[in-house]
Amino acid sequence: MTYNWCRTWDIDVDQYNLIPFLDANKQDNEKWWAIYERETFSKETLDIRTTVEEHVGPIEYMGVWDYYKGFVDDLGPHVDTGSIENAVVFFCPRGELTVTMHDKETKEVLESRILNNKNAMCLYHTEFMHDIQGVGDLVVFGLNKSFDEKTYFRK
Repeated sequence: MTYNWCRTWDIDVDQYNLIPFLDANKQDNEKWWAIYERETFSKETLDIRTTVEEHVGPIEYMGVWDYYKGFVDDLGPHVDTGSIENAVVFFCPRGELTVTMHDKETKEVLESRILNNKNAMCLYHTEFMHDIQGVGDLVVFGLNKSFDEKTYFRK
């Protein structure tokens, strides 16, 4: 069986008015989540969380990576362990990020997608080697283990 590394869809991320929430709550953690919520979520993210849950299912956590100018992601191309999730949903309400899929052995870039405030991505990050570059806010929703990634990403 073969799988898609990600699925994207068009969405107007601006409708969720996330930037004021991000600006008020981001912490300067440099190499870690700038915002991380699990079990208790901010009311300001209710609408976007509802959209994610209607589109793909329940979420386990919400986090934000601040890809500020000069940020270097020490992970580089990697495959996540998925200790509490098997896939994630990405939004980029501000800036523009490039998400790339890499060959697991050579780390060669095989495909890339642009993420901005006009789209969303569900990434099979526990199966495919990936990397993220650019400047912007990466809002990440970890999908609950009940999410059937094998069916969702099936080609």
